Amino acid sequence: MAVMAPRSAGIPFSIRGPVRHCSFILAVGALLFALSAECLGAARIRVAIADSSTQVVLQSPAGLTIGRGRTAKVRRTITLTPADLGTDPILVRSRGSSISVNGKKYRGTMEVRRNGIGRIRVINDLDLEDYLKGVVAAEIPHEWEMEALKAQAVASRTYALHQKEASGGRSYHLLATVDSQMYVGMEGERPRAVRAVDDTRGEVLQYEGRLISAYYHSSCGGHTEDALELWGIDASYLRGVDCDCQRISTYGPWERKFSIPEVIGALRREGYPITDIAAVENGDITPAGRVKRVLFRSSQGMISIPAESLRSILGYSRFLSVFIEPELVDREIVISGRGRGHGVGLCQWGAQDLALQGKEYRAILEHYYPGTKIVRR
Repeated sequence: MAVMAPRSAGIPFSIRGPVRHCSFILAVGALLFALSAECLGAARIRVAIADSSTQVVLQSPAGLTIGRGRTAKVRRTITLTPADLGTDPILVRSRGSSISVNGKKYRGTMEVRRNGIGRIRVINDLDLEDYLKGVVAAEIPHEWEMEALKAQAVASRTYALHQKEASGGRSYHLLATVDSQMYVGMEGERPRAVRAVDDTRGEVLQYEGRLISAYYHSSCGGHTEDALELWGIDASYLRGVDCDCQRISTYGPWERKFSIPEVIGALRREGYPITDIAAVENGDITPAGRVKRVLFRSSQGMISIPAESLRSILGYSRFLSVFIEPELVDREIVISGRGRGHGVGLCQWGAQDLALQGKEYRAILEHYYPGTKIVRR
């Protein structure tokens, strides 16, 4: 594949020669750029916005640059496949305010590299505050109360920086999906969410002088969960608390049905040796009422599966939480539950409920992360 430009540009340019020749310079330049930004106090974050692509198209009406100085090439469109990538990443900058990647606009720069299986990983390197502008309205409705939006902004900022600290030698700090937190770039920016980010600029949550693991979820179902019970994380600020989210949450009581062949197939793909299901029941339950393990009785005996793992296997969009009661009805497994998400930390619907009651975002955060302090970094 080649770098493409409008016909009027009149200068053919193949990515195979010049880009690889300057890849070392680009890698060093990217490192110096990141270091200089940190020294100036502008925290940056690296987000994998594509992690297993076979082709990416980068565009900018103002022009994209690959390389520096006399070696720099400017094109409005660059299309890349794994065959175009060497061992070193390619750094792409826009001469304008944004870069479009596969049709979505982002701030900052793009680093394109191969991942561990030979496909394309695109990493968006940008200012932390700009990143958050594309997160808050992707996580909660931008029409919600401003204090709920501010609470989400502080939680998301804290979570991002904590993940950055924990990323080690990985090429990125976060994913742009629910596996980290939702990020959709400039497409997700909304004025009220941007204001919430700006009004809390630099504010993070700490416990005993350290950034916290600011986990959050959609709707707890009436009581948040102790992280020690679900994940074995012994953190005082992640203890379960009462919550009135059910007064307004759209995730009240729900029911989902799964066919037995569907469940057996999903479990077998994950390595569970199961060929039939004769019964299903709850195993251990937390003090708050969430299920820790689900038990399947089959001709192979009793198979115990962590409830959160079962959610992942059957799909988070259908299996909404582990506040559940499963039963076998005819040839279906019926899951009755309430709430949505893992239940640890900030409850987003609960934050909205408290904001509607007139609570300020600092009080909201103190409720869901007891003992923490808000500091500015």
